[in-house]
Parts: sequence; structure tokens; C-alpha cells
Amino acid sequence: MPSGRVVPPLPAAGDPIPVDYLMHALSEAMPDGAVLVEEAPSHRPAMQKFLPMPGQDSFYTMASGGLGWSLPASVGIALAKPNRRIVCLIGDGSAMYSIQALWTAAQRKLPLTVVVINNAGYGAMRSFSQVMQVRDVPGLDLPGIDFVQLATSLGCDAIRAETAADLPGALAHGFACDGVCLIEVMVDGAVPVLYEQKH
Repeated sequence: MPSGRVVPPLPAAGDPIPVDYLMHALSEAMPDGAVLVEEAPSHRPAMQKFLPMPGQDSFYTMASGGLGWSLPASVGIALAKPNRRIVCLIGDGSAMYSIQALWTAAQRKLPLTVVVINNAGYGAMRSFSQVMQVRDVPGLDLPGIDFVQLATSLGCDAIRAETAADLPGALAHGFACDGVCLIEVMVDGAVPVLYEQKH
């Protein structure tokens, strides 16, 4: 028989917010019956460690790196499942491909909580450029984007967690909203190793 999965130790809080800590806090805060729609490629290892899926029809993700898929997909899933809280977990880079989907969600007053993991750039591409040993790749940084203001301008409620101390209250606020709420979480910008170059 294969050995069982070893449960990792609980991640520690820190500032800037460690992604492991965010994933664990999100798993604790998500309401029963919530559906997670994920597009956070640079943080998938942390998600797989600390954000277990509770069962059938509780998790959706994209295939083949379809950037920008999960935000409009979460709107469609919320339209199809109006009695369940939909949670879109998305990186800031991925969100910029389809941020306008928030307008539709706000117009329809959908039960949607959007968690934007803000590391100020395209983290997966940063990791890939490191593996390929390519330096100074242009266009990978996304400094100064205010997702709270973007969401508010599109008719959504929004809140930001800048520190680990802010996170529990921001998550509670985001899941208490009747309609759409975006939670912007400012995380550590360190690039995880996602790809290995084979020799």
C-alpha cells in the first residue's frame, strides 16, 4: 500500500504575506459548499499543499495555460450555480487579461468572491525566465495596479489585505458580501521554482 499523504506543518504569518499562509487562511475561511475556480499558476504548489478540495464539483481550473480564463469562467459558474458561493483565486497577471468580467458579475449581483494574489507581476513567466537563464525580460512587472479601485469602478465591493494581520478580516468581509467582492492580497514577490530544465 502506498503511504498516506503527509500533512504539512501550518504556515507561519509574515509580512509581506507568504503565499502558503494565504492558501491556508483561505481554506479556513471558505464557506461550506463553496466552489473554487483557480488561475494562479505561480502559486499552484502552495495551493495544492494548503487548500484541499472538499469533494465533487468543488474545483475548476484551466487547461494548457489559457491565461485570463478563470475570471470569466467563475462568472459563468456563478450564473449556473446561484445558490453556491463561487471563489475565484487568480494572480494579478492573469486577472489583467479579463478584469472586465467583474462588471458582468456586479450587474447580475452574483455570489462571487474574487481573491487576487498580487505579486506585482507575471510570476510564472519570471520563474520560466530564470530556468531559461534569460535576464531582463521586458513586460513581466505589473507595479502600481490598484485592484480595489478597479473593482469599485466596475461596481463591486472590494478590500485589500496588505499584512497578515489584515487577512482574516478581509477574507471574512469578502465572504459576507451578498454579491461580488474582490479581495486584493499583497503577497511576497519571491519567484517559486515551477519548472526544471532537463539536461
